Amino acid sequence: MMRIYLDDFETSLQADCVANALRVASGVVEKSGRMIVEVAVDGVSWGDDDLASSEFTARDAGEIRLSTAHPAELFRDTLIHAADAVLNAVELQSSAAKLMQGTRSREGLDALLEALSVWSTVQSALTRGLELNILSREELCARGIDLDGSIQALDAQLRALRDAMLAQDTTAISDCLLYEFPVTSKRFAAMLAALANELARVAQSSAVGPCA
Repeated sequence: MMRIYLDDFETSLQADCVANALRVASGVVEKSGRMIVEVAVDGVSWGDDDLASSEFTARDAGEIRLSTAHPAELFRDTLIHAADAVLNAVELQSSAAKLMQGTRSREGLDALLEALSVWSTVQSALTRGLELNILSREELCARGIDLDGSIQALDAQLRALRDAMLAQDTTAISDCLLYEFPVTSKRFAAMLAALANELARVAQSSAVGPCA
């Protein structure tokens, strides 16, 4: 008889093949808003190709271990990486400003463009995560998370920086990077950290327990 584990807890679920085990287990985890993210059959981790093979999933097994995650958990991980990326962008911007103040303006511009690329990636990751609607903007505001204010401040700062770049005003660019942008970056990073903490609480409340 196949033993089915969810997040290391053995369940009373029954199935005669891997495919049916995945089906009944998915029904359990979806009720708590979670999803299966890792599958191991008889101690062997299965990838997407294995799971897509009807030949493989039709097999019986001694045990199947399933790891689950809440979308909030995945979004939280994304935000943690985004916060690290913000720190990287800040360092790139500082380096860019110092290079531009000297005689290495070309190198400074390259560093600045790299920083802008990082910001674009961070913004896209945040937007995609918010589209999951794990927490509404109203809920975030009620919990004291400065989401909209931080986003608007960053957008305004990026516009000001791009205007200075179009005008080829290296003094304005350097001032923006050294004196104005750090405050905006700190505010944005603090928002990411606060949002990540809230998502961690949501994910924790949905954890699969031994009663599954």
